[in-house]
Amino acid sequence: MSHKILITVLWISCLYSSSIFSKDFDSTHELPKVREPDKHRVYLRRNEGYGGINFPVIDYLKYEHFNSLLINGYDANSAVRAFSKNDGYNAVSIQHELEYRYMDKFRVFYESRSLVNLKASKNDQRNLQFKEDYSSLGVAYFHPLSPNLNIGVSLRQVDIEQTTKNNYVLFDLFPPLVGPRNREFSMNVRGTVPGLHIEIKPLRWFEIHIGKQFYNLSGNDTRSRIDIILVSDRNANLLLGYFDFSKGLVSYTGEKTTLDFVFRFSSWFATKWGYSIERYDVKYKKYLLYVDDDLQSTLIYTALEGSQKQKMEFGSMNLTFEFSKSFGE
Repeated sequence: MSHKILITVLWISCLYSSSIFSKDFDSTHELPKVREPDKHRVYLRRNEGYGGINFPVIDYLKYEHFNSLLINGYDANSAVRAFSKNDGYNAVSIQHELEYRYMDKFRVFYESRSLVNLKASKNDQRNLQFKEDYSSLGVAYFHPLSPNLNIGVSLRQVDIEQTTKNNYVLFDLFPPLVGPRNREFSMNVRGTVPGLHIEIKPLRWFEIHIGKQFYNLSGNDTRSRIDIILVSDRNANLLLGYFDFSKGLVSYTGEKTTLDFVFRFSSWFATKWGYSIERYDVKYKKYLLYVDDDLQSTLIYTALEGSQKQKMEFGSMNLTFEFSKSFGE
Protein backbone atom coordinates (compact mmCIF):
# COMPACT_ATOMS: atom_id res chain seq x y z
CA MET A 1 0.00 0.00 0.00
CA SER A 2 2.98 2.29 0.69
CA HIS A 3 4.06 2.22 -2.94
CA LYS A 4 0.60 3.41 -3.99
CA ILE A 5 0.84 6.33 -1.59
CA LEU A 6 4.30 7.19 -2.95
CA ILE A 7 3.03 7.13 -6.53
CA THR A 8 0.12 9.38 -5.56
CA VAL A 9 2.47 11.89 -3.90
CA LEU A 10 4.72 11.92 -6.98
CA TRP A 11 1.73 12.54 -9.22
CA ILE A 12 0.59 15.46 -7.09
CA SER A 13 4.10 16.88 -7.13
CA CYS A 14 4.21 16.64 -10.91
CA LEU A 15 0.85 18.31 -11.22
CA TYR A 16 1.93 21.07 -8.87
CA SER A 17 5.08 21.68 -10.90
CA SER A 18 3.15 21.57 -14.16
CA SER A 19 0.66 24.08 -12.80
CA ILE A 20 3.41 26.52 -11.92
CA PHE A 21 4.97 26.00 -15.34
CA SER A 22 1.68 26.56 -17.11
CA LYS A 23 1.06 29.65 -15.02
CA ASP A 24 4.07 31.34 -16.54
CA PHE A 25 4.58 29.72 -19.94
CA ASP A 26 1.19 28.67 -21.33
CA SER A 27 1.22 30.93 -24.36
CA THR A 28 -1.53 29.10 -26.29
CA HIS A 29 -4.27 29.22 -23.67
CA GLU A 30 -2.73 31.35 -20.97
CA LEU A 31 -5.00 32.26 -18.07
CA PRO A 32 -5.51 35.96 -17.37
CA LYS A 33 -3.83 37.42 -14.28
CA VAL A 34 -7.27 37.94 -12.74
CA ARG A 35 -9.68 35.17 -13.65
CA GLU A 36 -12.87 36.80 -14.91
CA PRO A 37 -16.09 34.77 -15.09
CA ASP A 38 -17.25 33.86 -18.59
CA LYS A 39 -20.75 34.73 -19.70
CA HIS A 40 -21.36 31.17 -20.91
CA ARG A 41 -19.20 28.14 -20.21
CA VAL A 42 -19.66 24.37 -20.58
CA TYR A 43 -17.75 21.77 -18.55
CA LEU A 44 -17.15 18.08 -19.25
CA ARG A 45 -15.70 15.92 -16.46
CA ARG A 46 -14.72 12.32 -15.83
CA ASN A 47 -14.17 11.25 -12.24
CA GLU A 48 -12.53 8.01 -11.09
CA GLY A 49 -12.65 6.92 -7.46
CA TYR A 50 -11.24 4.14 -5.31
CA GLY A 51 -11.92 3.33 -1.66
CA GLY A 52 -13.51 1.13 0.97
CA ILE A 53 -17.22 0.34 0.94
CA ASN A 54 -19.81 -1.21 3.24
CA PHE A 55 -23.14 -1.74 1.50
CA PRO A 56 -26.52 -2.59 3.10
CA VAL A 57 -26.61 -6.30 2.21
CA ILE A 58 -23.52 -6.95 4.37
CA ASP A 59 -25.53 -5.86 7.42
CA TYR A 60 -28.65 -7.65 6.21
CA LEU A 61 -26.90 -11.03 5.97
CA LYS A 62 -25.54 -10.59 9.48
CA TYR A 63 -29.02 -9.78 10.82
CA GLU A 64 -30.39 -12.75 8.93
CA HIS A 65 -28.41 -15.20 11.06
CA PHE A 66 -29.32 -13.31 14.22
CA ASN A 67 -33.02 -13.52 13.32
CA SER A 68 -32.65 -17.23 12.69
CA LEU A 69 -31.31 -17.68 16.23
CA LEU A 70 -34.28 -15.81 17.68
CA ILE A 71 -36.86 -17.83 15.76
CA ASN A 72 -35.34 -21.28 15.36
CA GLY A 73 -33.16 -21.49 18.45
CA TYR A 74 -29.42 -21.94 18.84
CA ASP A 75 -27.42 -23.17 15.90
CA ALA A 76 -23.62 -23.14 15.98
CA ASN A 77 -23.21 -22.06 12.35
CA SER A 78 -25.76 -19.21 12.66
CA ALA A 79 -24.24 -18.07 15.96
CA VAL A 80 -20.75 -17.78 14.49
CA ARG A 81 -21.98 -15.78 11.49
CA ALA A 82 -24.32 -13.59 13.54
CA PHE A 83 -21.60 -12.37 15.92
CA SER A 84 -18.53 -12.44 13.68
CA LYS A 85 -17.05 -9.26 12.25
CA ASN A 86 -17.83 -8.72 8.59
CA ASP A 87 -15.19 -6.72 6.74
CA GLY A 88 -16.19 -4.45 3.90
CA TYR A 89 -14.91 -4.46 0.34
CA ASN A 90 -12.88 -2.15 -1.84
CA ALA A 91 -14.75 -0.46 -4.66
CA VAL A 92 -14.19 1.64 -7.77
CA SER A 93 -16.42 4.33 -9.25
CA ILE A 94 -16.60 6.14 -12.58
CA GLN A 95 -18.63 9.34 -12.85
CA HIS A 96 -19.36 11.58 -15.83
CA GLU A 97 -20.58 15.17 -15.51
CA LEU A 98 -21.93 17.81 -17.86
CA GLU A 99 -22.32 21.35 -16.53
CA TYR A 100 -23.35 24.75 -17.90
CA ARG A 101 -22.53 28.01 -16.11
CA TYR A 102 -23.78 31.52 -16.67
CA MET A 103 -21.41 34.19 -15.29
CA ASP A 104 -20.07 31.42 -13.01
CA LYS A 105 -23.05 32.08 -10.71
CA PHE A 106 -25.97 30.15 -12.16
CA ARG A 107 -25.22 26.49 -12.88
CA VAL A 108 -27.11 23.53 -14.35
CA PHE A 109 -25.55 20.08 -14.28
CA TYR A 110 -26.09 16.37 -14.90
CA GLU A 111 -24.15 13.60 -13.10
CA SER A 112 -24.01 9.86 -13.76
CA ARG A 113 -22.01 7.40 -11.65
CA SER A 114 -21.39 3.66 -11.66
CA LEU A 115 -20.03 2.07 -8.47
CA VAL A 116 -19.00 -1.59 -8.08
CA ASN A 117 -17.19 -3.58 -5.41
CA LEU A 118 -13.98 -5.45 -6.13
CA LYS A 119 -13.49 -9.14 -5.46
CA ALA A 120 -12.39 -9.75 -1.88
CA SER A 121 -9.69 -12.13 -0.70
CA LYS A 122 -9.83 -15.84 -1.45
CA ASN A 123 -10.89 -16.50 2.15
CA ASP A 124 -14.07 -14.45 1.75
CA GLN A 125 -16.98 -16.85 1.23
CA ARG A 126 -19.77 -14.31 0.85
CA ASN A 127 -19.44 -13.95 -2.95
CA LEU A 128 -21.24 -10.61 -2.94
CA GLN A 129 -21.43 -8.60 -6.17
CA PHE A 130 -22.59 -5.02 -5.58
CA LYS A 131 -23.42 -2.38 -8.17
CA GLU A 132 -24.88 1.11 -7.82
CA ASP A 133 -26.16 3.29 -10.66
CA TYR A 134 -26.51 6.94 -9.63
CA SER A 135 -27.89 9.82 -11.69
CA SER A 136 -28.80 13.38 -10.79
CA LEU A 137 -30.01 16.55 -12.47
CA GLY A 138 -29.40 19.73 -10.53
CA VAL A 139 -29.15 23.49 -10.35
CA ALA A 140 -26.92 25.70 -8.20
CA TYR A 141 -26.26 29.33 -7.38
CA PHE A 142 -22.81 30.51 -6.26
CA HIS A 143 -22.42 34.01 -4.81
CA PRO A 144 -18.98 35.67 -4.98
CA LEU A 145 -18.10 37.18 -1.60
CA SER A 146 -14.79 38.25 -3.15
CA PRO A 147 -12.78 37.38 -6.29
CA ASN A 148 -11.21 34.57 -4.23
CA LEU A 149 -14.24 33.16 -2.41
CA ASN A 150 -17.62 31.78 -3.53
CA ILE A 151 -20.38 30.26 -1.42
CA GLY A 152 -23.12 28.26 -3.09
CA VAL A 153 -26.29 26.25 -2.67
CA SER A 154 -27.43 23.39 -4.89
CA LEU A 155 -30.51 21.28 -5.43
CA ARG A 156 -30.42 17.86 -7.11
CA GLN A 157 -33.09 15.42 -8.24
CA VAL A 158 -31.37 12.10 -7.48
CA ASP A 159 -32.14 8.55 -8.56
CA ILE A 160 -30.16 5.64 -7.03
CA GLU A 161 -30.47 1.97 -7.96
CA GLN A 162 -28.49 -0.63 -6.01
CA THR A 163 -28.28 -4.33 -6.88
CA THR A 164 -26.43 -7.00 -4.91
CA LYS A 165 -26.12 -10.59 -6.10
CA ASN A 166 -25.15 -13.52 -3.90
CA ASN A 167 -24.76 -16.60 -6.11
CA TYR A 168 -22.86 -19.72 -5.10
CA VAL A 169 -23.06 -23.52 -4.98
CA LEU A 170 -24.26 -25.33 -1.85
CA PHE A 171 -22.25 -28.45 -1.08
CA ASP A 172 -22.16 -30.85 1.84
CA LEU A 173 -21.17 -34.46 2.50
CA PHE A 174 -23.46 -35.20 5.45
CA PRO A 175 -26.00 -35.59 4.01
CA PRO A 176 -24.65 -35.54 0.44
CA LEU A 177 -26.16 -32.52 -1.30
CA VAL A 178 -25.24 -30.09 -4.03
CA GLY A 179 -27.05 -27.29 -5.84
CA PRO A 180 -27.04 -23.59 -6.80
CA ARG A 181 -28.27 -20.81 -4.52
CA ASN A 182 -29.22 -17.56 -6.25
CA ARG A 183 -30.05 -14.47 -4.21
CA GLU A 184 -30.67 -10.94 -5.43
CA PHE A 185 -31.25 -7.73 -3.47
CA SER A 186 -32.53 -4.63 -5.31
CA MET A 187 -33.22 -1.13 -4.03
CA ASN A 188 -34.35 1.95 -5.93
CA VAL A 189 -34.69 5.31 -4.16
CA ARG A 190 -35.15 8.85 -5.39
CA GLY A 191 -35.74 12.34 -4.09
CA THR A 192 -34.44 15.90 -3.81
CA VAL A 193 -30.98 16.52 -2.35
CA PRO A 194 -29.92 20.01 -1.15
CA GLY A 195 -26.28 20.97 -0.82
CA LEU A 196 -23.94 23.65 0.54
CA HIS A 197 -20.64 24.55 -1.13
CA ILE A 198 -17.53 26.71 -0.71
CA GLU A 199 -15.01 27.56 -3.43
CA ILE A 200 -11.70 29.08 -2.35
CA LYS A 201 -9.47 30.51 -5.10
CA PRO A 202 -6.16 31.66 -3.59
CA LEU A 203 -4.36 31.49 -6.95
CA ARG A 204 -5.50 31.73 -10.53
CA TRP A 205 -4.37 28.13 -11.17
CA PHE A 206 -5.29 26.57 -7.83
CA GLU A 207 -8.67 26.20 -6.07
CA ILE A 208 -10.13 24.36 -3.08
CA HIS A 209 -13.72 23.09 -3.28
CA ILE A 210 -15.69 21.89 -0.24
CA GLY A 211 -19.23 20.51 -0.46
CA LYS A 212 -21.86 18.78 1.63
CA GLN A 213 -25.07 17.13 0.38
CA PHE A 214 -28.02 16.05 2.53
CA TYR A 215 -29.93 12.93 1.47
CA ASN A 216 -33.48 12.01 2.48
CA LEU A 217 -34.66 9.63 -0.24
CA SER A 218 -37.38 6.99 -0.35
CA GLY A 219 -38.29 4.12 -2.63
CA ASN A 220 -38.69 0.36 -2.92
CA ASP A 221 -36.66 -2.65 -1.86
CA THR A 222 -37.05 -6.23 -3.13
CA ARG A 223 -35.26 -9.48 -2.31
CA SER A 224 -35.50 -12.91 -3.86
CA ARG A 225 -33.93 -16.30 -3.24
CA ILE A 226 -34.04 -19.53 -5.24
CA ASP A 227 -32.39 -22.77 -4.09
CA ILE A 228 -32.33 -25.97 -6.15
CA ILE A 229 -30.72 -28.80 -4.17
CA LEU A 230 -30.00 -32.38 -5.16
CA VAL A 231 -29.91 -34.65 -2.09
CA SER A 232 -28.60 -38.21 -2.29
CA ASP A 233 -30.24 -40.60 0.19
CA ARG A 234 -28.87 -44.13 -0.08
CA ASN A 235 -29.89 -45.29 -3.55
CA ALA A 236 -32.30 -42.44 -4.27
CA ASN A 237 -31.77 -38.87 -5.43
CA LEU A 238 -34.18 -36.19 -4.29
CA LEU A 239 -34.46 -32.77 -5.98
CA LEU A 240 -35.63 -30.02 -3.61
CA GLY A 241 -36.56 -26.43 -4.35
CA TYR A 242 -36.91 -23.36 -2.11
CA PHE A 243 -38.16 -19.88 -2.95
CA ASP A 244 -38.83 -16.71 -1.00
CA PHE A 245 -39.59 -13.15 -1.99
CA SER A 246 -39.92 -9.92 -0.03
CA LYS A 247 -40.84 -6.38 -0.97
CA GLY A 248 -41.26 -3.14 0.93
CA LEU A 249 -40.78 0.59 1.25
CA VAL A 250 -37.40 1.93 2.28
CA SER A 251 -35.84 5.24 3.36
CA TYR A 252 -32.28 6.28 2.50
CA THR A 253 -30.91 9.12 4.64
CA GLY A 254 -27.44 10.52 5.20
CA GLU A 255 -24.75 12.89 4.00
CA LYS A 256 -22.00 13.15 1.41
CA THR A 257 -18.96 15.35 2.06
CA THR A 258 -16.41 16.24 -0.62
CA LEU A 259 -13.03 17.97 -0.62
CA ASP A 260 -11.25 18.72 -3.91
CA PHE A 261 -7.98 20.44 -4.82
CA VAL A 262 -8.24 21.88 -8.33
CA PHE A 263 -5.23 22.52 -10.58
CA ARG A 264 -5.99 24.60 -13.69
CA PHE A 265 -3.37 24.07 -16.38
CA SER A 266 -5.03 26.47 -18.82
CA SER A 267 -8.40 28.02 -19.52
CA TRP A 268 -9.51 24.70 -21.03
CA PHE A 269 -8.02 21.93 -18.87
CA ALA A 270 -7.97 21.12 -15.16
CA THR A 271 -7.66 18.19 -12.78
CA LYS A 272 -9.14 17.64 -9.34
CA TRP A 273 -7.56 15.57 -6.60
CA GLY A 274 -9.85 14.93 -3.69
CA TYR A 275 -11.60 12.78 -1.14
CA SER A 276 -15.27 12.09 -0.50
CA ILE A 277 -17.07 10.28 2.28
CA GLU A 278 -20.66 9.03 2.03
CA ARG A 279 -22.64 7.73 5.01
CA TYR A 280 -26.27 6.63 4.72
CA ASP A 281 -28.79 4.70 6.81
CA VAL A 282 -31.22 2.31 5.11
CA LYS A 283 -34.45 1.81 7.07
CA TYR A 284 -37.38 -0.38 6.06
CA LYS A 285 -40.82 1.12 6.63
CA LYS A 286 -43.53 -1.28 5.47
CA TYR A 287 -42.45 -4.77 4.57
CA LEU A 288 -44.06 -7.95 3.26
CA LEU A 289 -42.15 -11.22 3.36
CA TYR A 290 -43.20 -14.34 1.51
CA VAL A 291 -41.30 -17.45 2.55
CA ASP A 292 -41.72 -21.16 2.06
CA ASP A 293 -42.70 -21.52 5.71
CA ASP A 294 -45.65 -21.22 8.09
CA LEU A 295 -47.57 -17.98 8.60
CA GLN A 296 -46.26 -17.43 12.12
CA SER A 297 -42.61 -17.49 11.03
CA THR A 298 -43.44 -15.21 8.12
CA LEU A 299 -45.00 -12.60 10.43
CA ILE A 300 -42.08 -12.76 12.87
CA TYR A 301 -39.49 -12.37 10.11
CA THR A 302 -41.46 -9.45 8.69
CA ALA A 303 -41.53 -7.67 12.05
CA LEU A 304 -37.82 -8.25 12.70
CA GLU A 305 -36.60 -7.14 9.29
CA GLY A 306 -38.87 -4.11 9.32
CA SER A 307 -37.28 -2.91 12.58
CA GLN A 308 -33.64 -3.32 11.56
CA LYS A 309 -31.39 -0.74 9.90
CA GLN A 310 -28.50 -1.21 7.48
CA LYS A 311 -25.66 1.15 6.59
CA MET A 312 -24.12 2.30 3.34
CA GLU A 313 -20.64 3.84 3.60
CA PHE A 314 -18.13 4.72 0.89
CA GLY A 315 -14.90 6.65 1.44
CA SER A 316 -13.11 7.39 -1.82
CA MET A 317 -9.94 8.98 -3.18
CA ASN A 318 -10.95 10.74 -6.40
CA LEU A 319 -9.23 12.00 -9.54
CA THR A 320 -11.17 14.17 -11.98
CA PHE A 321 -10.23 15.25 -15.50
CA GLU A 322 -12.00 18.41 -16.68
CA PHE A 323 -12.37 20.11 -20.06
CA SER A 324 -14.27 23.38 -20.39
CA LYS A 325 -14.95 25.92 -23.13
CA SER A 326 -16.52 29.35 -23.13
CA PHE A 327 -18.79 30.60 -25.89
CA GLY A 328 -20.97 33.54 -26.81
CA GLU A 329 -18.60 36.17 -25.43
